[in-house]
Amino acid sequence: MSKKSIITALLAIVWVAGLGQVKSGLDLCLRDEASGEWLIGLFDEYAIYDCEYWEYAEIRKDKLVLTCGDRRMDVQLKRKGQAVTSVSIDNVKHQTSVLASDYLPDYPSKDETVWPSGIHAEEDNITLRVCVRTTRTGTEYVSFINNLLNDKQAKELTKADAQGRFEVRMPVIGSGVMGIFNDSQHPLEHTFRRLLAVEGGDTLLLYVDDINDRTYLMGGKYARFNNELIGCDFDPDFIRTNELNIDSTIVQQRHYMMVCQERMDSLYAARPNLSRRFRTYYQDDIQSQFAYPMLLKCCWPSDSENQSELLKKTEAELNPLQWMQSELPLMCRFGFRTYISYYVSALTDIRQTRLTDPSDFIMQLYQDGKVQLNDDELQKIKSFQALLANYSGDVDVNNAFRSDIIPILGKPLVEQYWDWELSEKNVPLTISVLNSLDLDDATCEILKTQAFMRDIDGKSHVASPRILELAHQEVHHPCLIQAIDNANQRIKDFLEESQKQIVIAPKEGTPASLRVPDEDLKGITDGQQLFEYIIKPFKGYVIYVDVWGTWCGPCRAQMENVPDLKKALKDKPVVYLYFCNNSPEDAWRTFITQKHLDTDNAVHYNLPREQENAIERYLEVSGYPTYRLVDTTGQLVPGKAPWPSNISGVVAAIDLLIPHQ
Repeated sequence: MSKKSIITALLAIVWVAGLGQVKSGLDLCLRDEASGEWLIGLFDEYAIYDCEYWEYAEIRKDKLVLTCGDRRMDVQLKRKGQAVTSVSIDNVKHQTSVLASDYLPDYPSKDETVWPSGIHAEEDNITLRVCVRTTRTGTEYVSFINNLLNDKQAKELTKADAQGRFEVRMPVIGSGVMGIFNDSQHPLEHTFRRLLAVEGGDTLLLYVDDINDRTYLMGGKYARFNNELIGCDFDPDFIRTNELNIDSTIVQQRHYMMVCQERMDSLYAARPNLSRRFRTYYQDDIQSQFAYPMLLKCCWPSDSENQSELLKKTEAELNPLQWMQSELPLMCRFGFRTYISYYVSALTDIRQTRLTDPSDFIMQLYQDGKVQLNDDELQKIKSFQALLANYSGDVDVNNAFRSDIIPILGKPLVEQYWDWELSEKNVPLTISVLNSLDLDDATCEILKTQAFMRDIDGKSHVASPRILELAHQEVHHPCLIQAIDNANQRIKDFLEESQKQIVIAPKEGTPASLRVPDEDLKGITDGQQLFEYIIKPFKGYVIYVDVWGTWCGPCRAQMENVPDLKKALKDKPVVYLYFCNNSPEDAWRTFITQKHLDTDNAVHYNLPREQENAIERYLEVSGYPTYRLVDTTGQLVPGKAPWPSNISGVVAAIDLLIPHQ
């Protein structure tokens, strides 16, 4: 190749590289004056238009050529002095103003559009693109959204790129509200938190100017509502009244409602064009905050309080507000799903009949030939029944029940019959309560679906035939009833598949492969000695200890958060160490597999009762579940650790224990 050719090639390379580094020198957020919406963002390294990022292909004085993939767009700016008064985008002219306020200014006209009604049960994804202008680096963001069918929360933990951008895709059914917040744990750092209305198939882009404390929502079906929500700084303060009785709570909440009403009137006077969707949402959320403390007391009354009287006083406050009725879809009523569950729980507590004593129930199963019990188990049941019959107050019945009856209840077949017994008493009652409430048809049907899904998802076996029959009688929307059947079928398929699976040894060198065998622990009865022997192979790791039981509802519920927790900690040296309390071997192994807890960085023990009790005394276990942390040197960290549902709290606590070079 000639010298001239080499120089030409080098110049071409420099020119091509330069194209990727074109900068505009602009910092403009432009609003369309006719619609009131954000129009375009022209920043130094990229532009934002139609919820997408565009690159600069050409920059002249007040004329830009933008590209996005194979698309090209011409932008012409017209100025009056220094102000940009209009923008032509591909020859379409828009009158504009520069956005310099903390939020998008009020819209130029009223909007009386109502929220969508009915049930939209087809699942689709929403795409949220976020652009953060900030001086901080490495900040992570948590996005979350509730599922329509089972009310579980989907979460995504993401980190912005070098330009402060990231994208989240999350499943949603119909209309809902998602949240996003800055996961920083620094106490002096600005915390960003937003709620946004979304709908399946939608794309929206959030621009966060953290330097000037400004946030704008660009595009999406609910752009106007979301911008109004951001601009009005709408966040009624929840008043905590745990220490007050119901009468004092009502007085305080009445004052709260009056203050909120005054604030609402003032806001509407200042911004008369706020949309109907916003006004409806605002009113609904105020009622939610008003109702929450009272219904919380109804759900968990103290020993000195009468639950029926609490509920009667609460209903006298709430019913005149028609609090169960709203124009909002259920999944956009952000507080309602919680406090309606408290109300339903209180009503079912009042109306339910006394459950059969578990020891009597197990004995009846045995006598009917439905389950097999060995001589030791039969003796424990008979001894417990005799203890109850001759109870004089000088014996701790709870300890006897925990040590002798709960392990028998946890046997797979006994557990299945007992769970069916509970379901067949409690679920029909819950459905009956929901049917008696003043709810619209769509909300009632979704809440009933969630009740059936909670019952099915909380089991390690298939649903009772009676419960499935009831579901088909009560839930009519084809997508909802299909979801219930699919949930039950997933458990059935899992149980069938698990019987065929061959146990695979963990990968060599992983924490699971370093697990101390049970045989090596025989004869060790001192809790500290036993615990330190078990954790000895994991020096250099932070150990997250989980003490749980297959019989423990809160323990099992927390396990739902473990996949998201492990994802957040996937690049950190962490071992998950599980100690199972008083649980049958079969139920223990089934649950570990079913909840995908058998990973290479997870170590499980279901120790004999004496050894488990010794470890729990050393770990100062006072309830289930209990979480503790061990640092990389093998030292037990004082105090309890955050629960898996508090992902950011666990991550922060573990980060403090990892030595940084």
